[in-house]
Amino acid sequence: MTAAHAVAARPRAELATPGSAEEALFWLRDVLGTVAPRDPRTRRLGERRWRLELLAELCDRDTFLLITSWLGSEAVPAVTSKQAYADDIRLWATVARELGGHERFFVGAITPGIIETWTKTQKAQGKKPRSINRRLSVLTALSEYAKWRTKDESIASPVTKHDRPKVDPRDETTATPILEVPEFQAVVNAATTPQQALVPVLIYTLAGRVTECCIAQLHHLKTASDGSRTLDLRRKGGKGRVWPLPKRLCDLIDVAIDGRESGALLVNDAGRPMDRHAADRLLNRLGIEAGVLSDRDLTPHVLRASKLTHMHDAGTPVEEIQEYADHAAIETTLRYIRRRDSSARRATHAQAAVAAYDHLVDRFAPPEGSPA
Repeated sequence: MTAAHAVAARPRAELATPGSAEEALFWLRDVLGTVAPRDPRTRRLGERRWRLELLAELCDRDTFLLITSWLGSEAVPAVTSKQAYADDIRLWATVARELGGHERFFVGAITPGIIETWTKTQKAQGKKPRSINRRLSVLTALSEYAKWRTKDESIASPVTKHDRPKVDPRDETTATPILEVPEFQAVVNAATTPQQALVPVLIYTLAGRVTECCIAQLHHLKTASDGSRTLDLRRKGGKGRVWPLPKRLCDLIDVAIDGRESGALLVNDAGRPMDRHAADRLLNRLGIEAGVLSDRDLTPHVLRASKLTHMHDAGTPVEEIQEYADHAAIETTLRYIRRRDSSARRATHAQAAVAAYDHLVDRFAPPEGSPA
């Protein structure tokens, strides 16, 4: 039995030596959480299991230790990224078995030939370029970490720039949609309790990521001597941010927490803390009842993109929007913003060009209003 299996099978209270290597695995096990693996043949979801345990079964021993070092390090700072990367490694382990004949995944199991076959298959199945690129990027990141960790200069990513499908950053058919202000208002109006309403209102107001909002606790709410209130929010990558809260948001918070002094800020109608899955389900239901985004689910990401776009509509400089969203690169911010009236802007710029040649056209065509 591997160390990961032992950790998954035993409660933390049985540890004889606190601070041992097992404790580190317990921590990573809890961070990675559980997932319901899907049967590749029936496509049915199985029972929920620890991601760490699944990785131990799919990888050889050295690779498993390397991956736990990678996922537990600051090379992958965000919890949601750690979980997504673990799931992507499980996918690559399946690819290595199906296309490479490897029972256990290891660094080097995925070859350039496998990458080419897998990428073409994904395109044939209609998978989006962004999704394909994300999974390829995870494989590259693991290869780079393995090269650094083992000091083996021969390790190289099997992914090249020629394998990555082109992604048009302005292609709005694959980008996150946004809600117009009346649509967002309809979503809030569809809520039947203050606890429900607080979920879209908080995420939209802070342009927050759903996990950030779900882990916020009541003790993170602070009241100043002048009565103003702030929220200590832990953002992606462990960055701490203090957010001044508008009074009307505070009014809704007070009604929603209903006198509670501890626990999660976001809870469901039964008083249980909400995780990102619960928030997803609630927003999807509110979106259906509000009649918005008829062709896709309303997600927390939609609310985040909507807030940032509305800031742009109001004339907020892009640098301020970047800071509000806590994006490291301004290119990321620009991908969120849905620009308005592009046809009108193009028409204006095209008309402005006429000044350069207006008087010359008369040689070849009659002036406007003249008989042909």
